[in-house]
Amino acid sequence: MSGEPAGGVPAAEHTTGQAQVTDHRFLVAADPGEVATGLATARGPAARLAAAVYRASAEAHGTADAATRRQILALDAARFGDRALSDGLAAVALPQAPDARWRVDWATGSGVHPRFLGLLGATDAAGPPLVDVDGRPAVLVRDRDGALLLRDPVTGDPVLRPSAAGSVPGQECSALLDGRPVTVRCDGNGAPTLLDPATGEPLGTLATDENEPGPAPSTVAALTFDGRPHVLGDDGAGFALWDLTTSGLASRIVVLEDDDLRTWAVLELDGRPHVVVGGFRGTIGIWDLQAGARVAEECSEDVDLRQPVAAAVGGRPHLLTVGSDPCGGEPLGEAELWSLDPLRRVDRLPVGRGGLTTAVANGRCWVVGEGGRAFELSDTPPVGCRTPGHRAVVRAIASTVLDGRPVVVSGDDEVLRLWDLATGEPLGPPLSAAPHVDAHESAAERVRDLASGAEAAAEAAAETARQAGEGAVLAPEVAALAPEGLTAAATGTVDGRPVALFAVRHRVRVWDLSGEPAVSDELAFPEPVAALAVTADGRVLAGFGHDLAVLSPH
Repeated sequence: MSGEPAGGVPAAEHTTGQAQVTDHRFLVAADPGEVATGLATARGPAARLAAAVYRASAEAHGTADAATRRQILALDAARFGDRALSDGLAAVALPQAPDARWRVDWATGSGVHPRFLGLLGATDAAGPPLVDVDGRPAVLVRDRDGALLLRDPVTGDPVLRPSAAGSVPGQECSALLDGRPVTVRCDGNGAPTLLDPATGEPLGTLATDENEPGPAPSTVAALTFDGRPHVLGDDGAGFALWDLTTSGLASRIVVLEDDDLRTWAVLELDGRPHVVVGGFRGTIGIWDLQAGARVAEECSEDVDLRQPVAAAVGGRPHLLTVGSDPCGGEPLGEAELWSLDPLRRVDRLPVGRGGLTTAVANGRCWVVGEGGRAFELSDTPPVGCRTPGHRAVVRAIASTVLDGRPVVVSGDDEVLRLWDLATGEPLGPPLSAAPHVDAHESAAERVRDLASGAEAAAEAAAETARQAGEGAVLAPEVAALAPEGLTAAATGTVDGRPVALFAVRHRVRVWDLSGEPAVSDELAFPEPVAALAVTADGRVLAGFGHDLAVLSPH
């Protein structure tokens, strides 16, 4: 890490302290490693918001020049709903770089979250995420076994090893029987068997009713109550609970009468063992295992719930679940965070589609998702005011007029959404497209009456689709300017001049076509751009990742 930050601003111009975190020029121009250290101990709403904005695309800041970083920071501030912060970041003057010519009018924020810390596997100058441990920064990393570990960022010495939260059901589990470790294994074809974990030799089979086939669980988990070891097994219809001391079947529980059991986890609530279940239709239920009674039930926004992972927020039990989009059934890259006492949904985290890991230390909980995306859960009030965008990649975008008001129409693989062009406020609920319909067809060829949500007649749909597609049809001389790897394109008029926009992943080039074609601007985005359009008044609409943004020229 050098002492000369990107952008040509000497490090000596910056002093350490919380004031730096809210200094726009420091965020834009300082060395990313220096900024990351200050973010770890950010205090107060303004500092925590600035930290969240910077961390949102920290992996890009380490290799970007200051002008590019300025663009991305301004866009991420808009994703957090703070237009003043976005404008302040965009207004930072940089040596040897022109002033920013494009302003972010508004953006949605599905792809960002105030609890996001960074990537555990980061290779950029900012490195892995820094967290606050007793008032000093520590690095959150994985050890060779995959467990989470906190290290001193200077010496590399372990600071504190977080302990995993909760137990995960599997084909086998470990338990203690009369002070001796045993393995309980199931294969879904009969009662679970007991094995010696050292030799693998069988020690017996858990008993069932002699007159009935008995439960044949496919997953099991160990738990203890009343001082006795037990095993809970899922046989598809419900649960069987065995007392290991007697090897006898203690009870049977049918947990979901109107839903299909998809996932479960054993947790302790108020000192008593409970099982939390998730169903195919999105049911979340909690059962007291000692009483054999249901204590709470709610319905998720998602379906086909999977991957229940225990977490703790403010010392209270929580659960993370990952499901699918109810509109089309596609797996989601988001996890729902549920409070279990009382049972209610409290948040959504953009964790990706991979498995989740949680750990707790000093009363604070960390969550790591796909690609090492790390989040911190706490009972601190969230910052920013995000407007959720799409739950899948935005693949089509356009502008039109509805009841005399300019609106934006955006589409992913499953739904269309409407937005007020001036304010960015969503207009009504999503409009579901037919499953397995191509995204571009969903947004253009499957045309709906935007006022009623009903699908338009075939003739009207064809004409509207033809008009909507005209902006994306490139004349041969314009198409010749398109670069390799094109991910989106659009034509229109900006400041009275004809332009063509070409996106290649995270970058969008604006070509001025009023004379000899020349690149007039280059825009940077935090995620790959898959949809572009130009409004009638010369603003740029961009769909990037699960979000969309409106930018206007100064």
